[in-house]
Amino acid sequence: MSRRSLLWLAGLWLLPGGGATAQTLSESEALARMRTEYPQVQALRLSVRELEADVRERTVLVNPTVSYTREDAGLTSDDFLLVTQDLPLWGRRRLRGEAARDLVAAAEADVDAELLEVETDVRLTFTDLLVAQEQARALEAGVAALGALVTVLQTRETEGEGSRFDRLRVEREVADVETDLATVQIGRRVAQSRLTAFFAAGADPEGVVAAGSLDERPVLPDTSPSPTRLAERRSDYRALTLEAASWESERSAARRLRLPAASLTGGVKRAATLGSSDTGYAVTAAVSLPLFNRGEAQVARAEAGRARAEAERHALAARIAADVGAAAAIATRYRAVADRYRADSVERAAELVMIATAAYEEGEYGILELLDAHRGTLRARLRLVDLSAAARRAAIELDHALGERLMP
Repeated sequence: MSRRSLLWLAGLWLLPGGGATAQTLSESEALARMRTEYPQVQALRLSVRELEADVRERTVLVNPTVSYTREDAGLTSDDFLLVTQDLPLWGRRRLRGEAARDLVAAAEADVDAELLEVETDVRLTFTDLLVAQEQARALEAGVAALGALVTVLQTRETEGEGSRFDRLRVEREVADVETDLATVQIGRRVAQSRLTAFFAAGADPEGVVAAGSLDERPVLPDTSPSPTRLAERRSDYRALTLEAASWESERSAARRLRLPAASLTGGVKRAATLGSSDTGYAVTAAVSLPLFNRGEAQVARAEAGRARAEAERHALAARIAADVGAAAAIATRYRAVADRYRADSVERAAELVMIATAAYEEGEYGILELLDAHRGTLRARLRLVDLSAAARRAAIELDHALGERLMP
């Protein structure tokens, strides 16, 4: 079997549908499958449920204590059945509940930020698959054009009007392009596997096709708001804000440890003496004096946690502003470069092939000049794919910097 046949077989094996039914997915459909099938998404949601349980634990009253005591001295005995309850004074339980609720809200914001990271990875992987598909189409068109030229040269050589050198030189060019095509098909298969890794276990990557085109240009999001407004869009920024609020509630609750705690005990007393008995009640009020633990360590910990969250929040705000500015500039410029290259190079490259073909027919150009024109056209198409892909990736990174989610 010839080398060319092997390359074509490799390409056919890697092409969608070469053993599996083609499954066309748009970017939004791929994201929807990720949100419903990817196990990591479920794990993130369950982490929030763990903290919700902590909120319920912090806001529940302390269980009462039931005790029975018997005192026996000679002819006299006393029985006590008592219930003791700590009193929720000074609002510590409410404050700790507020702190826990803020932590849950912060965890939900962190989950949103994690989902944005996963969503961005899906979109970039989808772009990789789209790039491989468009590169394959450009290379296939190049192989078809060169193959047609080989057919013409073979006919001329058979008729004694063509050059064997010309045919062999074009066939070598076809072999080079076919090799590039086989390499691109391998990259496409890798992108298919990476994309289906975000779906349910067992999803078949073979046959997955990315719908759409790199030429699609969604409107870039607005980046004109102030840095503070831009930061407030981000889930990770909101998470730090809520974490700082949680530490503030913890500090307020810790300061109340300086105040006395109280408990109330009440129940029934039965006294028995010389065969007679009587029943009454017993009441005890107890106050714990904050002599050794006045909450200084808890207050210091809460203040340190709040200061750390605030510092991280300010640092993140500065980084968001820088990232948004850079991403917006890159996305805008890549789009302009791709548009300019399409007009200046790709459209003219096709005209060069026509001119070179006519000149070759007239004997003004040799086969090398004609191949150079074909090679330049193919190179221009592939370069445009690269530039369009860079513009698309830059737009995705801009959405990431802004915290823009495509899915609710």
